[in-house]
Parts: sequence; C-alpha cells; structure tokens
Amino acid sequence: MDSEKVRKLVLAAFFAAIIFLGTFIIKIPIPNGYIHFGDGFIYVAAALLPLPYAMAAAAIGGLLADLIAGFAAYAPFTAVVKLLIALVIGLVVRNNAFVNRLRGRGTEKGGFASLILASILGGVVNVGGYFITDCILYGFAAALSALPLNCLQSAFGIAVFFVFLPILAKAFSRLDK
Repeated sequence: MDSEKVRKLVLAAFFAAIIFLGTFIIKIPIPNGYIHFGDGFIYVAAALLPLPYAMAAAAIGGLLADLIAGFAAYAPFTAVVKLLIALVIGLVVRNNAFVNRLRGRGTEKGGFASLILASILGGVVNVGGYFITDCILYGFAAALSALPLNCLQSAFGIAVFFVFLPILAKAFSRLDK
C-alpha cells in the first residue's frame, strides 16, 4: 500500500474519531436527543478529504456514536444520513478556492459562497434524512415534532463547520508539506 493511501486512511480514521467524539462526548441535551459537534466535523471532513474517505469517516463516526449512546435503532439510518451529508458537501466543495487558500494550495479568490451553499445543502440532507428516519421509526406526527430540533442541530453543525474549518485546514496544510 502506498504512503498516500495510508495517509488518507489515517486522516479518515482521525475524522471518524473526532466525529464520534464530537457527537458522543460534546453534547447539549434537548427533547428527543441532543445538539452536538459531530455534524460540523462531518462538514469539515467532506471539505478536506477525498470523497470516499470523508463518506466513510462520516458514516463510521455517526454510527458508532449512536450505538454507544444507546440509540441503536437510529444507527443504520445515521450511517446513511451522515454518508449522504458528506457526499453532498464533498461534491459542492470539490477543489474549492477558499479551502485551497486555507490549506496554502492556491491564491485564487472566491469559493466562500459555495461553502455556504454546501453547508445549507448538508443541513437539508440532515433534516430530511432524520425526518424520513423518524417517520419510519415513530410515525409522521413524531417526525414532524422533531423537525424544529433537527433544524437547530443542522444550524449548530454549520456554525461548528465555519469555526473549525480554518483550524483544521491550517493543520492539514502542515501535513501536506
């Protein structure tokens, strides 16, 4: 196995771990669940890692957090929702000029608008995915009642993304050298 592939696997494992920790350890209880940092780290992983690695990190980190937190019924749904979030964000921010500047890989201007778009789309996937999940597990009325809190979680994830992206992109720029 070549060293670049090993590097990508290690970074994916790192992100799976911080997604897990950001979901399982750093949480704010709310009715029907909790607000956590994990989604924001999924967004960062999708912006910094190649797509398949980001998707794997998102699915594994979210799935493990649900399993260990006692939400096993949600775990397979979470894996799919988090994987889709990473997919959508990764497709929108691929070769993003703003992220490249943060990583010291370019000087091209722009790119911030696509990060905003990607984060909003990721939030829509999150809210929609858990709405469908709640419909399957608990019915339409329960899914509807959870909608505002899922929107709050997505907004929090977006805020975490914009706080931690510059920090982790800078760290990545040092790894790239």
